[in-house]
Amino acid sequence: MEGAPFKRNWSYLPELVLHWISEKVKSIADFIRYRTVCSAWRSASLPMPRHLPPQLPWLMIGHKLNADQDDDGKRLFYDLWKDKMHMLDLPEIVDKGCSGTHRGWILFVAREGREVFLLNPLTRARIPLPPFTFPVRHLGEEWHAPLHHTPHRFSPHLHFRGIKMIFSSDLTNPDCLITVFLHGQVFCYRVGDLCWTMVKNPLKNDVADATFYNGKFYLLYHEGSEEDMVIIDSDNPNEKIPSRFGFKLGNIRYLLEGKSGVYLVAVKYLMEEGLEDKYELYQFQEQSLKLKHITDTSNTTIFNTNNFRFLAICSNDWDCLGGGSMYIVMFIPVYEGNDVVGHRYSIWSKKLEDGELEQRRDLDEAPLQLIGPDETVMWFQPSLV
Repeated sequence: MEGAPFKRNWSYLPELVLHWISEKVKSIADFIRYRTVCSAWRSASLPMPRHLPPQLPWLMIGHKLNADQDDDGKRLFYDLWKDKMHMLDLPEIVDKGCSGTHRGWILFVAREGREVFLLNPLTRARIPLPPFTFPVRHLGEEWHAPLHHTPHRFSPHLHFRGIKMIFSSDLTNPDCLITVFLHGQVFCYRVGDLCWTMVKNPLKNDVADATFYNGKFYLLYHEGSEEDMVIIDSDNPNEKIPSRFGFKLGNIRYLLEGKSGVYLVAVKYLMEEGLEDKYELYQFQEQSLKLKHITDTSNTTIFNTNNFRFLAICSNDWDCLGGGSMYIVMFIPVYEGNDVVGHRYSIWSKKLEDGELEQRRDLDEAPLQLIGPDETVMWFQPSLV
């Protein structure tokens, strides 16, 4: 009919054009929406795309409002890039504790460690891991030895929260080594292993933090210990390289793993009136076994929700980030008159140089929390791989 408006059917775009459009999408949330438009758009895009850049972290928040409410498996994720809250329904995690995150994966542990698994909340892919109720081996022990000969077991009283987790590569790699730091001890697991393997602490001192990078375990010790750090080769665990930094770092120290090596964050408590904590960033030098102080942190943003969940990203890739800062989560009371009626989560940034605080975002979309702060609130870097 003459003059009738022309209606374009977007599902009939050529597949090459659809594929070209999909590769222009950079936000993982937008990419997921793109794939839900119709079957043609979905088939023209890869389910595990490699073109997406590293994403800004999402903050995962529990949906439980009070102690009497049953866990319904729903979790809130605050998308920092889109400044939007996402609600994901994850029935497989009901009554499971969220213990740690790395890349696009979250570690969930059932009560007393009887069930342990990794879950990608976006793809719903799940990878079972040995329960923490199993006995463990020691690094370097023969794998054909019977399990019951192994004397070490996880303590049944361990609190499986705040676990630091590192992957040696993508989980699609069958040789990927999963390392966890739990209550001062380091354990690792490779797909196909029967149980967790314990990396034995070579010193009597307690381990303050640990990480894994380029085939080696890095064990960091508290101030005043016999050594500052010990490096253990995963292929030759008898080879232990001690390192003393030669100067005091601060009250607290943590390790970060980056693209170009291992980094250390040192926190110094400044007692002078009016001064906040000071954060210093160092890179570990493999050749000299010393630390190099990084004075220019303008390209670095660190995300932290507690002492064992650090994530660092390149600030230059994101206009919305302020470099040289650490993003933290605060639990803010909400008042009606003089009475506290609940709490809300709030995101703040803290300057590494002088500890100056700046409020970034009140998470008003999250329900008012009627109980204490959720121990499982943590940053999670979304990925489809």
